Amino acid sequence: MQNIHTHTWNQALHMAPETVREADLSRGRPLDLTVLVDAYIEDIAPFDRVVTFGLKGRLTGYWVPDDYVADFVAQVNTRAPGKAVGFASCDPTQEGAMEELVHAVEDLGLQGLKLGPIYAGFDPRSLGCESIYAYCEQRCLPILFHTGTTYNRAAPLGVSRPWLLDEIAIRFPELRMVMAHLGHPFYEECLVVIRKHPHLYADISALFYRPWQFYNMLITAQEYNVTHKLLFGSDYPFAGAQESVQGLRNVNLITAESGLPRVTEATIEGILNRDALGLLGVSR
Repeated sequence: MQNIHTHTWNQALHMAPETVREADLSRGRPLDLTVLVDAYIEDIAPFDRVVTFGLKGRLTGYWVPDDYVADFVAQVNTRAPGKAVGFASCDPTQEGAMEELVHAVEDLGLQGLKLGPIYAGFDPRSLGCESIYAYCEQRCLPILFHTGTTYNRAAPLGVSRPWLLDEIAIRFPELRMVMAHLGHPFYEECLVVIRKHPHLYADISALFYRPWQFYNMLITAQEYNVTHKLLFGSDYPFAGAQESVQGLRNVNLITAESGLPRVTEATIEGILNRDALGLLGVSR
């Protein structure tokens, strides 16, 4: 199994105090989001390979340096060789974003990019992002976009709609992109966009704990025949590996004996066993 959505950060160093307080809204209880190497290695035990990244969004109080991510990945791989794959992050609204990305890839060896338009407050279609997309397309670096809602009050929902990536995929047809969280709650937008473009995917991270929505998302994906474009992610530390896998395998429990259609075993096991990093062009 592969997991393409996990975070690393130290909340005292990398998040503004208000951001930490707002994060409790994500699960409805206080959270300690600091990721420790020992706990992380224990959590990722079920997986062969795991993507980890920080986040940069000055608007909403996130700033995880790429050097921190690279060091964390190195620590994990010292104890679990080859398991962790590091992604960079950048905030296109900030001066030097492109230079930071080049440093992260060419000096630190990070293998993809995490972008959070909603956290940094930029339209992903803006001309200021063109050089980033062109660089990633040329170097076969996948981009994982946060799409859909979040809990941060300052984060503008309008720049996180899945349909915005349709225009990017048209302009950059070879660029590998993933829409995180299936664009929740705008999942139908997400599904119709990934259906159009061969190199556009979605992950199912942090969805299982909304079981009715999660069930409907996967049923709709089956109806659109796009389940082969869905990738597994957990969103650690917001959700753990075991509960995320179990949540997917238990997705039909909510239907009980109602006669509602079922998410098929082929869909469930396909998500769990898909070579996501191969699809995204990430080599070992």
